[in-house]
Amino acid sequence: MPGITRAIKVLLIEDNPHDAEVVEGLLGSGMPAQFEVSEAGSLEQAGSRDKEDRSDVILLDLNLPDSFGAKTLIAARDMFPDRPIIVMTGRYEKTLGVQLVKKGAQDYIVKGSLTAPGLSYAIRFAIERARNETRAKQAEAGLRALLEKLPEGILVVRGEGSVVFANLGARTLLGRDLDYLLSNPYSLPQAKDAPAEFDLLRQDGRKIPLEIRETDIDWAGEPCRLVMLRDLTARRELEYNRGEFISRVSHELRSPLTIVRESMDLIYDGSTGEVTSQQKELLRMGLDNVSRLNGLIDSLLDITKMEAGVMPMDVAEADLRALLASTADDYVRLAAEKGIRLERSLPAGPMAAYCDADKLRQVLDNLVSNALKFTPDGGRITLSLAHLDNQALFCVENTGSGIQPEDLPKLFGKFTQLNNTGSAGIKGTGLGLAISRGIMEMHAGSIWAESAPGSWCKFFALLPLHAFEDSARLLVRRELAAASGKKRFCALALALPENVRIAAERSAGKGGGVCASIKNSLRSSHGRVTGGEWDLLVFLPESGPKESAKALAFVQGALQKAGGLTPQQASARIATLLYPDDFTGEDGFIAALRGARGRIYA
Repeated sequence: MPGITRAIKVLLIEDNPHDAEVVEGLLGSGMPAQFEVSEAGSLEQAGSRDKEDRSDVILLDLNLPDSFGAKTLIAARDMFPDRPIIVMTGRYEKTLGVQLVKKGAQDYIVKGSLTAPGLSYAIRFAIERARNETRAKQAEAGLRALLEKLPEGILVVRGEGSVVFANLGARTLLGRDLDYLLSNPYSLPQAKDAPAEFDLLRQDGRKIPLEIRETDIDWAGEPCRLVMLRDLTARRELEYNRGEFISRVSHELRSPLTIVRESMDLIYDGSTGEVTSQQKELLRMGLDNVSRLNGLIDSLLDITKMEAGVMPMDVAEADLRALLASTADDYVRLAAEKGIRLERSLPAGPMAAYCDADKLRQVLDNLVSNALKFTPDGGRITLSLAHLDNQALFCVENTGSGIQPEDLPKLFGKFTQLNNTGSAGIKGTGLGLAISRGIMEMHAGSIWAESAPGSWCKFFALLPLHAFEDSARLLVRRELAAASGKKRFCALALALPENVRIAAERSAGKGGGVCASIKNSLRSSHGRVTGGEWDLLVFLPESGPKESAKALAFVQGALQKAGGLTPQQASARIATLLYPDDFTGEDGFIAALRGARGRIYA
């Protein structure tokens, strides 16, 4: 038996000499001896015997000279709390075994049906089960100790709502002592499907923003809920400070820089008087650095918006082949000036996907401009696009010094500037690749690099080939994460009827100005998906019924003006979906959107 290599020591507590002789005979029948049996005729005598030679297991008769029935088991359990106890009875009763186990017995056996193998098995089973129970209790004690030390609040709640465990973090956050929490029903909002945020008003008058997460667990053999509480005060302050930072950079840095640039341009152009060649050179250096600083501000704003989850996305169907071809065309002349061949490998036909084409072009521009910086005279840059399952794989490859293996994981970090002999004198913001990674992640894609130092370097961007509904799901996922169960937002869907299309085409050409006008007027949106030429889905952050009603009124007016529609006709082509009133998760949103679009097109 694992854990015991010697003979098992059995303490037999039995006042009937015949029964004791039978049990001892059964245990002594093994060869070689597997058990050492010590006898006692009473509980008092059993205590003395165990002190002389500690036993591994107790065989207990319930009816003894100094104790009778269930009291005997309770007394023995108190005497031998760390040893398994097997109760011996004179007859079998259907419910007796369950009652005895509940009172602390590991097992029970009927004297008249004992066999040597059966008794041996019962003893070994009792010892092993007792050992497992000890391990489980130790593990539970360790878990309780670990949960108690966690800084987050942890509660364990039964199905009916009573609290069975509350760590120090929970007691501190809730401002209640343990006795209060264990004696009062759990009353916080439930968060089974998704994390929830709410402001807790404590008894001391302090308001604390909390995030609640829940999961089902088994606690001491009982199904319960593990509730995790996190104080969001620091995060709220960070979000506020980040917003202040964005606003301050936008207004207090960009405006003065614009004035500086315009002033220097006027002097450089000679508008304020003749300028010498030396002065022009100094002004050109200044203008270049102003442009570089403006680029750094733009990059910082982009990174900040991405990390805050508020970077707008304007998604529409785009031809990825045409996008890459256009990128290559724009860099052909610059590559030729540097003595670099720029080649392309494109699919035979169009490759359509819903994406933010401007942001995807920004990724490609970053990759190609980096390749131009690090490719020597006489080198080659190859732009390629290929299908990979249901994804598009972009690749920008260049010949040159490449990247050392230890530097590859650092490439997409913020402000990364690698030491590279091929880039002497070339300095950037160190944010281009970090922004590119953020843009690809916004599209549920990925970006990475591979390199053979001294030979070549390849940058890959993998983009899922999303359809309209996939893009809607992607953007609503961002809004749900930003809302975190606390903030509201609105999704506005519209489809232009045929007479509006005709009027728009006549006034502004195909794909006319209606959708563009609406999008430009809803600039506060976090995301837009344009389906085909005439469908539009707009996400308006922190918008409840009042804000969505204002947006709805504006869109109705635009449709009436463009197509001569009545208010009722325009209203029939628009649907608003409010979170959390009309849906609570992305699957719920997609179902609501399908229903809304079905009504619009009916």
